[in-house]
Amino acid sequence: MPESLARVPATIASAAIALLLGGCALEVGGFVNEKSAVARVATSEAVVGEDGRCTADLSIDPATFRGRDGEGLLGVTECELVALKGPPLSVQTGSSPQSRRETTMLYMEPTGKSIFLFSENRLVRVVR
Repeated sequence: MPESLARVPATIASAAIALLLGGCALEVGGFVNEKSAVARVATSEAVVGEDGRCTADLSIDPATFRGRDGEGLLGVTECELVALKGPPLSVQTGSSPQSRRETTMLYMEPTGKSIFLFSENRLVRVVR
């Protein structure tokens, strides 16, 4: 077996270990057929930055969430909400006493202001 093919199982095993470590990243490099390749596996989810944009280029179809509003959106990620509603008026991030990511997004809607509260990148409450 060529040496480059022998590295494939090790690469897959390394990626699996990275997924189990949560919040880590793994970079693997190698040569296959005299061409170099680098793969990067990130185990943390994309989140929304203070500027209201998602930290990764994601393709999220807003039609997935049509007909869902308010409490019906509980459990969506920060980036999914931005894909559905557009950029928020403001974003505030911090951490809870348990060292969890806490995010608050403010939107102006036809019925007034709506505040979306996230814990660990999941919508947990909507305040209108």
